Amino acid sequence: MAIMPSGYETSYNLLDVFSLPAILLVVLEEDPLIEPDLDMETTMAVLGPHLPALHGCILRGFARYQEEYPSVVRAEHDNRAAAACVYAHIATEVTATFEEVPQATMLDVRGLRVLNINDQVVIRFKKVDETGRSVSYPTMQARSFDRQLPLPNVPVAAVRLTVGYEPDLAFSEIVRVVVACPLGKGIYWCTQINSEENGSATWVDITPQRFPGTERFRRYGTGDA
Repeated sequence: MAIMPSGYETSYNLLDVFSLPAILLVVLEEDPLIEPDLDMETTMAVLGPHLPALHGCILRGFARYQEEYPSVVRAEHDNRAAAACVYAHIATEVTATFEEVPQATMLDVRGLRVLNINDQVVIRFKKVDETGRSVSYPTMQARSFDRQLPLPNVPVAAVRLTVGYEPDLAFSEIVRVVVACPLGKGIYWCTQINSEENGSATWVDITPQRFPGTERFRRYGTGDA
């Protein structure tokens, strides 16, 4: 049986594997194959005009879950259920907010809802940990997104980003809102978005520091982390 995209049957035999296109074989690997030039300053300059709106969407989506769900209902939710509810509300806020924004489009990539801005950045919305990494179990499609690999109907040159919220341990409030650039299993860079009193938003680099000589990601054929 041939390998199918995420969400379909995934059993296969060796003859099928050797007949697959090279790009699909890359998706099946555990580590990123490419090392794109993902400049933080350039990418954040593209996002700059949209940061207040993105920050607001995250806050409103989270607040809706906290304020409109009875406490007895929220008490029944495990972490996965709570995050799923918040995600649904954030996606609704993003769709409504960016509906009239020129060159901004919501895409549905086989169930993965992302925001495309000017074919330069493609954004997904997630609950993240303190490093900016998504805390949910990655599907094959999510792994391709994290590796900056091609996805159906997604501009190839667009930087894949995660706009995420880090909740407190009680899941009662947001600790920070971040923009993270994933690359494989790690984060290439991460910024924190801060809302200002005048309605603007600023950002600051919070990428975790690494020991000198270490890499931001692992390359094929090496043991570098």
